[in-house]
Amino acid sequence: MSRTLAVVLLILIGEPAVAETSADKPDWTDVSAIFLERCVMCHSELGAARGLRLDTYDLARAGGINGPVLIPADASNSELIRRLRGESLPRMPFLGRPLSPEQIDLIVRWVDAGLPNSVGNATAPVGADETSHLQQEIAPPRAPFTTP
Repeated sequence: MSRTLAVVLLILIGEPAVAETSADKPDWTDVSAIFLERCVMCHSELGAARGLRLDTYDLARAGGINGPVLIPADASNSELIRRLRGESLPRMPFLGRPLSPEQIDLIVRWVDAGLPNSVGNATAPVGADETSHLQQEIAPPRAPFTTP
């Protein structure tokens, strides 16, 4: 086989020449941007529908009153994915338009990858910078709401 033919075959067969991007291997930073935009208005400290909070990595992993909604490396059995796809009811987001197929795919790939978190502080609220997180830790806990 000639050298030229061998080079052409290698080009046609192809080897991955492009490094994987963060879009190929999404982590908490990628999915938390979607959660911030579409989910935390109902699933955060204020309200936390069904006890499910999606505003921090640790709380998203913990799940809600019915237990975890994310099963690492098993998106098809993760209730959050089933709700986003409309396979379980009610579909989420509850009163909003469904997430785009691309957004759902990114969250699915994150779950199937084992819920990776490259953020150093897993308890920082979605969208929070270090200063606001420190202030949140120092602030005294809120008193429970009661009526007279």
